[in-house]
Amino acid sequence: MSEIEALVILSSIPYLGPVKIRFLINTFGSALKALDIDPKIIEEMPGFGKRISQGLHVWQDDKSWQSNLDFAKKLGVKIISYTSPNYPKNLLEIDDYPLLLYTLGELKFDDQMSIAVIGTRQASIYGLEMAEQISSNLAEKGFTIISGLARGIDTAAHLSALKKGRTIAVIGSGLGNIYPSENNKLVEAIVNQGAGAVISEFPMNTPPERQNFPRRNRIVSGMSLGTLLIEAPIKSGAMITMEKALSQKKKLFAIPGRLDNENFKGNHLLIKKNMAKLIESADDICADFETFNFRKPVEQTNIKKPLLSLDEQNLFDQMPNEEFSIDELVVHTKMAVTKLNVLLMGLMLKKAVKEYPGKIYKKMGKV
Repeated sequence: MSEIEALVILSSIPYLGPVKIRFLINTFGSALKALDIDPKIIEEMPGFGKRISQGLHVWQDDKSWQSNLDFAKKLGVKIISYTSPNYPKNLLEIDDYPLLLYTLGELKFDDQMSIAVIGTRQASIYGLEMAEQISSNLAEKGFTIISGLARGIDTAAHLSALKKGRTIAVIGSGLGNIYPSENNKLVEAIVNQGAGAVISEFPMNTPPERQNFPRRNRIVSGMSLGTLLIEAPIKSGAMITMEKALSQKKKLFAIPGRLDNENFKGNHLLIKKNMAKLIESADDICADFETFNFRKPVEQTNIKKPLLSLDEQNLFDQMPNEEFSIDELVVHTKMAVTKLNVLLMGLMLKKAVKEYPGKIYKKMGKV
């Protein structure tokens, strides 16, 4: 039996949490040796008792730990111990770091230079755009973007980071039970492109239970040098992550949002209390890490602008810079709906306009 297998077994024993496991390993020298100690000795140790000592017998009959290891091997999942040189160094700095990390993909030394980008699942168009823009710019400068693979802001951050650099997704379920399932393709992209990793502290088949996500959040912030809040109401999982980051003595950042939008009340609260630094771009975050050697953005040349027809250009020039609906555009331009739909389709095909859920549109830069 290997040390990793022994640590997996210890982690599966009821009532034997990470603190007690670390104590046993420190006392007896290794997980293997701790597993081999007479349960009566452990029962008499302060803070352990009969309930835990009885559990030390169970693993020999209950082979669920073996099924967990077999499943991990089948999916190509690596299990990293907190004693491994491959374990994230930033994470070891928090008090309640996980003893094991199940990992798909590859963790690199450079991932220490990382920023967590988080926010609500019910994100606004503005929030999604800011998550995409800032995550992309940070990744291009060499930061690894860390988030929680959730819908909304998390997904936007991962996808944008993939285009320019690396990203790490921390999930609140087992790697054999990806949640949300709609992000399976995103997981595949992260792993297959060699552009990051998907990690969990939970055994392979663990379902996405509610209590898992606050535990997941401490890893998101713990692996990072700082945490950026894109958009979140005061009572939200993202704000729990910001609280975790604060307790871990990490840097906190937040973007400003609309005053009449409840989704940005969390941002404004942190900014008003001077708990988070107000930022408007990736450069504002980089300013807090002046000693780092940032990558220089690759200059894009010969970018061809879309050629618009006279009618398309006329419509484009009349469009507001903020997002708008088709009804608002009818009132503003006085054009017939049928003509507007044709012109909008042309602008979208030429990527001059982007369509969002709910038939909401927005101009994409200048043409």
